[in-house]
Amino acid sequence: MTSGDVLKLLTDSGDEEAQLDARILCEELEGEALSLAAERRAKGEPLAYVLGHRHFWREDYKVVPGVLIPRADTELLVECALRFLGCHELATGDVLEVPVSGFKDKVSYSDICTGTGCVGISIANELLNRGFEVKGILTDISGIALEIAKANAERILKGSSSVEVVRNDILNEDIPGCHNFIASNPPYITDSEMTLLDKGVKDYEPDLALRGGIDGLDFYEKIFKKGYASLLPGGAVFVEHGYLQGEAVRRLCGEAGFENVGTVRDYGGNERVTWGIRNAW
Repeated sequence: MTSGDVLKLLTDSGDEEAQLDARILCEELEGEALSLAAERRAKGEPLAYVLGHRHFWREDYKVVPGVLIPRADTELLVECALRFLGCHELATGDVLEVPVSGFKDKVSYSDICTGTGCVGISIANELLNRGFEVKGILTDISGIALEIAKANAERILKGSSSVEVVRNDILNEDIPGCHNFIASNPPYITDSEMTLLDKGVKDYEPDLALRGGIDGLDFYEKIFKKGYASLLPGGAVFVEHGYLQGEAVRRLCGEAGFENVGTVRDYGGNERVTWGIRNAW
């Protein structure tokens, strides 16, 4: 199959990114592997699943069907955590409003609903490169997510013991450990929104990692209440949410006891990541 054949196949399938997708497929694959991959993409399967990886922050993450595909907007969680620790010199926009803590050199954190591990591993990699002593606990309820997160951690962190990947059900179990901060990209798509998702998301990505209940807020009260109990004084929580959920998420964050609550907008100008600080006193 030639590059022209791939482009025609994807164009005829209605792929809105046919030219870009064809170029990427032809750069990475050839022969029978290219033909099979092009056919999978033409049927609507997300490119990240077809290729088996997706770039996030500064790393490339293994991705397989059954695990949520990392998105660029989720990089804001990494930015907020690094800003909180005073080591994001290139921070811009709303991220500059995130308070800088007094925590130095030694950091413990949890990445809840970790999926591929992209948030927690990217944070660990940045901190390790800056000489921090790091202890990250990455949690999920999905067996396939835990398997992929472990594989990504082993490869990207080169066997470092700085992160531990463990099974945890945030809706029914406490957050393990005692931390300086908590980051989470939980399921937050509402039941009604699930029916409106793009075919590539609705038909291929895991419902478990997307659906957040009637109002999309099922996970936030649990994360905030349990997070507050597992944070050191002066610690912070950072959560991603839907673009219409900012007000409700800030309210839940404040009701759990967090102070200095604020929200960061994503690259499209939508409210995307909310933080709260546990009072130091």
